[in-house]
Amino acid sequence: MGNRRRHIGSSLAALTLTLSLLTGLLTGCGPGGSQSSSPEAGSTPPAASQSTQTPEQPALPELTTDTYGNAAVGYQAAVVSANEYTSRIGMDILEAGGNAVDAAVAMIFANSLTEPGATSLGGASFMTIYLKETGEYICIEAMETAPAAAGIDTLDEINEKKGAMLVTVPGQVHGALTALEKYGTMTREEVLAPVIQLAEEGFDVHISFEERASASFDKLVQSEEAAKIFTNEGLPYAVGDHFTNPDYADTLRKIAEGGIDEFYKGSIAQTIVDEVQRLGGLLTMEDMASYTSVEREPISTTYHGYEIVTQGPPSNGGAPMLEMFNILENYDLVSMGFNTPEYLFTFNEALRLSMADGITYFGDPDFYELPIDTLISKEYAKERVENDMPKDGKVNPTLVPGEGLPFEKLTTATPESGSTTHVSVIDEFGNMVSTTHTIGGYFGSCIVAPGTGFPLNAHLSNQKLDIAEKDNPNFVQGGLRVMSTMCPTLVVKDGEPIMAIGSPGSWCIPPAIVQILNAVLLFDMDLQQAINEPRAIFTSYSAPLKVYAEPRLPEETIQALIDAGYEVDSGKDWNTSLGSVGVVLVDPDDGFVYAGGDNRRQYKSLAY
Repeated sequence: MGNRRRHIGSSLAALTLTLSLLTGLLTGCGPGGSQSSSPEAGSTPPAASQSTQTPEQPALPELTTDTYGNAAVGYQAAVVSANEYTSRIGMDILEAGGNAVDAAVAMIFANSLTEPGATSLGGASFMTIYLKETGEYICIEAMETAPAAAGIDTLDEINEKKGAMLVTVPGQVHGALTALEKYGTMTREEVLAPVIQLAEEGFDVHISFEERASASFDKLVQSEEAAKIFTNEGLPYAVGDHFTNPDYADTLRKIAEGGIDEFYKGSIAQTIVDEVQRLGGLLTMEDMASYTSVEREPISTTYHGYEIVTQGPPSNGGAPMLEMFNILENYDLVSMGFNTPEYLFTFNEALRLSMADGITYFGDPDFYELPIDTLISKEYAKERVENDMPKDGKVNPTLVPGEGLPFEKLTTATPESGSTTHVSVIDEFGNMVSTTHTIGGYFGSCIVAPGTGFPLNAHLSNQKLDIAEKDNPNFVQGGLRVMSTMCPTLVVKDGEPIMAIGSPGSWCIPPAIVQILNAVLLFDMDLQQAINEPRAIFTSYSAPLKVYAEPRLPEETIQALIDAGYEVDSGKDWNTSLGSVGVVLVDPDDGFVYAGGDNRRQYKSLAY
């Protein structure tokens, strides 16, 4: 595939896609309502999207564990995202002949419309790609960068003013359009056409939109432009309200015409910079113009005969996740039993060790020489098991990062909001994409540059803004890339990728992925069953020693975690803070393509 492009014919393909989307939404193929965030067992799910069987094809398997309508199965291709509008756009792209990159890019731009509280063109992304034709694994990193003026000289002002001072250079547009240009087959006009139409004609608000808009309402109304777009005539948007965003449609038209240069050097850039500076921020046109996404080498490890391929720094989730796999490989998890007290204790203590390293030894790889090869090695994992994993079934409250590595400054992790989202795609050609994208906190900074239709991030807050942390590799400085635990991942078996997986959820992203892969790869669960299983995940490697456990777990299991020394918070049956995964899977046994989505965020899968 490489740089070879297959143009479908802009006007005809765009019209086909737009009509397909509109027809689907109007005839009931699109969203017909929203599920409760904590659905009752036994409720009737909406029908899953499935392929039409031809006479020479075997019948598709029944999705018996798809209790809430989050899954799909097909013969060739599948998509999954956190809402049906975005999934439908991705499926339309594939059905029009596009590849997985085309679909993923369209879905990224769609999510900025359908999930503006979780992601935005003003935010950032990681994308992990597999190209079947060349056998390449590609990691596109598009994290934001700090403005050049950010640093010790402006630290007091940043901490005093916050607000627009926390806005960093957005990366998402550069990453998405770079992926499309290098590895897609469609034009910008083709992939953006259905998103533009959806922005203009609108959609009915879903539960995740309502929850984020309500949670951010007090901040949104402080900005005239944000209030104009993201409140319903001054009131919070509620499920079933109709939402349109014509400003966003106009922005996409400009991007379709002018591409990366329009967003980073043209009128969109100027509008963003003018608004941030009006509000006292540091962002300049030079900051915007100098931004670039980066193709980085993927990192990987083996796990019980599979290869796990993911993102390296500035992701501080990918390498710790691989370290966690390496630690767990030293234990017979299958004999423990899935989600038993012994399993959950071992799982969470391995998570604590890898999290301690992920918090300590990571930064911008363009600024620092990072010890990634050591951290993801089997030898290092064995040392951690021998020296630091508990041997008596009790939590070690004084757990520390591994020794003998650089960057000894420690920072305790804190839970972040679920203001991130994920997309997974497999196409009929065998290409796969896993991409996670974010804006930081709900609606980011809640700053919307006039006429753009999307909020800007506040991701400078992810860098260290305390002078006492000046030796930390993530201490604020101009041009430094923001770190994130996002780690979109591919799973490979016998040289062929079989799965694309990822999740939002801050420090719950790595363990959410590990938990699903354990359930599918080791315990032979079907995909949707694995996703629906209750979770109990630690959120900080040090005090407080708290595990968030979904109360769908047996009471005796929760009590066993308490007896082991954890403080257990068992709140919601479906806790969005414990990760919300989206997965596509090619089953190596039956050859069918499966997609699974997390009911914690009402994910929707489609397949053909």
